[in-house]
Amino acid sequence: MSRVMHCISSLAVGGVETCVLDMFKHFAANRPRHEHVLCAFRGGKLAETHLPAVREAGFETHVLHRPSRYSFAFCREFKTAVDRVEPDIIQAYNPTAGLWVRVLSGKRKGVPIIVHCGGVGGLRWRWRMIERVILPRTGAFVFNSQSTRAIWESFLRPRVPTRVVYNGVTFADAAVRDSVERLPASPFVLLTVCRVVPVKALHTQLEAVRILHDRGQDDVRLIVVGDGPIRGDLAEKARSLGLAEAVAFTGYQPDPRVYHARAHVYLCTSYNETFSMTLAEAMFHRLVCIAASAGGPSEIIEDGRSGFLLPCTEPLPSESSGRLPVGQELPPIVYDHQSDSLRPPLGVNPTELADRIADVRERFGELGGMREAARRRIVERFSVARYCDALEDLYDEMSGHR
Repeated sequence: MSRVMHCISSLAVGGVETCVLDMFKHFAANRPRHEHVLCAFRGGKLAETHLPAVREAGFETHVLHRPSRYSFAFCREFKTAVDRVEPDIIQAYNPTAGLWVRVLSGKRKGVPIIVHCGGVGGLRWRWRMIERVILPRTGAFVFNSQSTRAIWESFLRPRVPTRVVYNGVTFADAAVRDSVERLPASPFVLLTVCRVVPVKALHTQLEAVRILHDRGQDDVRLIVVGDGPIRGDLAEKARSLGLAEAVAFTGYQPDPRVYHARAHVYLCTSYNETFSMTLAEAMFHRLVCIAASAGGPSEIIEDGRSGFLLPCTEPLPSESSGRLPVGQELPPIVYDHQSDSLRPPLGVNPTELADRIADVRERFGELGGMREAARRRIVERFSVARYCDALEDLYDEMSGHR
């Protein structure tokens, strides 16, 4: 049995953080082959909603204080935590954690470092220079999709083992709807769950709703669950489009699953998603899902069988093409599955999105097979059990047990 230290940048709301905490939840209910310790570089909302259960299950946890990007106090605190844990393997999630783990503990002899890449924000030119310097301290890369691996390998060409491990959806205690058909036909409700940042291209959804209203389908509603720096701008755009009563911005919700029971269709219009946990969760809850064919969703949805994929053809709006604050940046490049090539980020055409929504509405009663296929695909291919088993197999290999 090896002692694995899992390092994440924060306990703020996000797909990576939720995935890691769900992994610990799975290990609490299913005895793992290795010993697991959680280390977060700073706290966040999930420290209140998810972390107590991890501690109650008996896992060792460390929540550090990283007040700024560069903090000598944090460096000392992290080194102290590593000395206390004495890990056999360290796994770091996403560029920030991967950077600091390799810089601060990369010289510990015999301790392999796994860098788990669930995004492409760390591939801008400055990050690429840093990655090439610290690459020798990397034991292996884990990617959350084939798309993410294709992008990283095109930039870095790492000479270390790489592996794709899809994020895992937890559904053991999910209250799944027994009958989608019980939803009233009107209003026709669209749902999206995400961080409210430019890369999610939520303006496309607003424009599609406006198009549907102009066509006489003024009972179409959109629920946006999540918070972020451009929520106010989007609310103002909704008002300017005359959609103040048709669009609801709920803000952050600790359990967004309750909204699945209120919606007919789930939308994912991002310029790029390296995986999309919220899309997988919506498929598990039997929603009809419409997603942009950009990155991870192209690997989750089988177009026409378990959901619908829309081509990305639209250039980015002018406000998204300039320099954005940290955490809001758009991906520098996207992997396109159809052409098996890399391309700049593009968006979904709002009219094509509106057309697809209208088509789904017209045939909604006929799509029961698609909804069942969506749930079956998530259960069979993207469960948290599969995710944890794949990681523990990797730990076996890296610790020499296999």
